[in-house]
Amino acid sequence: MYYIYMDSGVSTTRAFLLKSDGTIVDSTSAKVGTKDSAISGSNEVLLSGMWSCYNILLSNNVLLESDIIDVWMSGMVTNNFGVAHADHASVPIDAKKLADTTYTHMEGRFFKRDLHLIRGGKTAQPGQIIDITNIADMNTVRGEEIEAVGLVASGVIPSGADAVMISPGSHTHLLLIKGGAVVDISSNFTGELSHAIRTQTILGGELSDSPVEMEEQYVLHGLSCLQEHGITRSLCVIHASRVLGILSDEIRTQIFEGVIASSVIELLAKKMQREWAGVRNIIILGGKPHIKAYEILCRHLLPTDVNVTMLNSQAHESYALRGFLEILKHRGVKV
Repeated sequence: MYYIYMDSGVSTTRAFLLKSDGTIVDSTSAKVGTKDSAISGSNEVLLSGMWSCYNILLSNNVLLESDIIDVWMSGMVTNNFGVAHADHASVPIDAKKLADTTYTHMEGRFFKRDLHLIRGGKTAQPGQIIDITNIADMNTVRGEEIEAVGLVASGVIPSGADAVMISPGSHTHLLLIKGGAVVDISSNFTGELSHAIRTQTILGGELSDSPVEMEEQYVLHGLSCLQEHGITRSLCVIHASRVLGILSDEIRTQIFEGVIASSVIELLAKKMQREWAGVRNIIILGGKPHIKAYEILCRHLLPTDVNVTMLNSQAHESYALRGFLEILKHRGVKV
């Protein structure tokens, strides 16, 4: 007998076939996520893509639907444009919390079976009144919480150590992990801002269309621009370099990424001086070249005794999958 686990984000879904003992048998992926649902106005496109992944795994391994014990999903699946809306679980969050708060949804159009949806995380507590005085302390994630559980389960973050996981993406999230649990979150509007600038402003035509490797001198130039001039003037400075013809698109791109990432790491530095004091382990999880900017800035802005580790999520195991296996353990499955 087998489990199928799917981790679905804004634009990509990864699906895994596992034996009942947790052994990975097969995997596949599809370029479909909640972005596609939001654009179409219906989650049918997402469900269709996930259903296709499901059937590919069955076909490739000569299995019947009756061979699948359960189907589990995490990430953006509990978003309004996901599989079914389910509220976030409040911090602190560990594998047991995610196992205990799983939302079961009967999906009747494609799968025609119960789907077990793993909730995202939030800093708001049950019954807490949220208003303008505390909204800055309210943060949410969908997908990063199970990756954090996976990092702890795999030993990358020792269960007794304090650490911050940095997850760059459409929203760059900072997750504070203590005692093996996510206890605080800080979310930043990074990838969304970058996309808007690239697609809706003149600066978009002045940056490289291809991935660019980050060099320290240009990332740090972005930092100094941000510190000296603020974000809006910094963007004008980058634009001016094109008008005056003094830099290449590749160099402009590195400075631009430095500006965006600096706003996040400066915030992290402040938190580590105050409410997150004592943290000495930073884990940066991502696979795109521009994420190197976060590592460069951590080494420049954080105390020298802080250990910074950068993990390429495209080259290593799926930490979300590792987190899922921990959830199964807390559901009584021997894996």
